[in-house]
Amino acid sequence: MLTTPQSGYRNTLLSAASLLSIAFLSLGAAGCQSTTSVVSDAPVATSTTMTHGIMSTQSSYKDTRYLTIDGKDYPVYENSARIVVNKAKNSPELVADIFDGKAESAVPGYKVMFIVRTNSVAAEGRKLDNGQVIENRMIHRGSKSLVGIPVVDGQAKLDQAQLLDFDIIYDDVNKDLAAGEVVKPRGQKLTKADTPVTNKQVTIRSLTLPNIASGESAGGGVDFEASATVAGKQIKTGANSAFNIFYTVDSDNARGF
Repeated sequence: MLTTPQSGYRNTLLSAASLLSIAFLSLGAAGCQSTTSVVSDAPVATSTTMTHGIMSTQSSYKDTRYLTIDGKDYPVYENSARIVVNKAKNSPELVADIFDGKAESAVPGYKVMFIVRTNSVAAEGRKLDNGQVIENRMIHRGSKSLVGIPVVDGQAKLDQAQLLDFDIIYDDVNKDLAAGEVVKPRGQKLTKADTPVTNKQVTIRSLTLPNIASGESAGGGVDFEASATVAGKQIKTGANSAFNIFYTVDSDNARGF
């Protein structure tokens, strides 16, 4: 399911004649807006306008996410995403080749990373080299699924999405905190530089982006599943959930893309 904004909260992201108005802005702003389904293979709730102009979106995401390793459940509690945006930072960037030259032919499209994780955050817990103090986020377990979405004849093709890269962190979910500690330590990285990752697959049933142009950093959502064999272990991860956090990066700072 792809959605486009219809509410009058703000101006349309790009003109109707622009490329992204016929492509990935179909994934456009969902945040606090009423939206219209362009393509749908999943149930969509009816938009409701309440008293005093308060509206609800038409998306119908649930509140589920998961990570399993060889069938064992590793509980995860957050669903986030990161996407490459254009220089103006108002819409996703159409890249020339989602495969970065590693396939037989170039495939234009969009690149988005789906993040499913359990983490702890220490406020003002990390000092950078430049002296800035920021939060210290400790990832205990989770997955990063880097996905390329081809654009064909101006249309984003969710059913042709490709799992480009896969990253897994895990810990001992049954291990108690050490005496005197208040948070668990960071998890272990399963997907190291020399770790074989094969049988990569991804299915995206629905994807809705927050309003990038206005600066929304949450909202929208995704219904997806990704799987792969990592070091001989069968990994499955996915979510049917709104985005708790939505990050954007430009092509000059697209680490991990």
